[in-house]
Amino acid sequence: MIRTVLTAVAFGGVSAGGLAAADEVWSTEIGDVIYEIDLENGMAVLSYPTDGEDRGRAYLSGLAGVYTDRTGYDGIWIEPQSDEGLCEVGMVAPDSGEPSMNWGRVRVVFVDPDFPSTFVAMRGDCFDEPTEMLVARPVTAFSQ
Repeated sequence: MIRTVLTAVAFGGVSAGGLAAADEVWSTEIGDVIYEIDLENGMAVLSYPTDGEDRGRAYLSGLAGVYTDRTGYDGIWIEPQSDEGLCEVGMVAPDSGEPSMNWGRVRVVFVDPDFPSTFVAMRGDCFDEPTEMLVARPVTAFSQ
């Protein structure tokens, strides 16, 4: 049953070219990245695993509603408070309004313009230039 649903989603995404929010998942060395939602301000929200059960969130400007011709997108990442690596100023999550001192800049570049596409994410702490790199490969019914 689940495989049938995944196959239908995969074929629907390829033929319609318009499925994204919560229908896109990428596999990385830290776990799965999930396209959660599009915000009205034009940001797409992607979540990813952090230490523990909480998930961090990346807010990417200009990606909301863009399902073809994807390029590079800048934004911020916000993770739950921790005891280390905190910024001197806080950042408020665009979707929840919750403040956090654990955040930074992120840049996501898609390898191919259309789904399914690998992307490379680069991130930096606080106001630092993004330097840490993470490769995310799309999860499809065919990659299971």
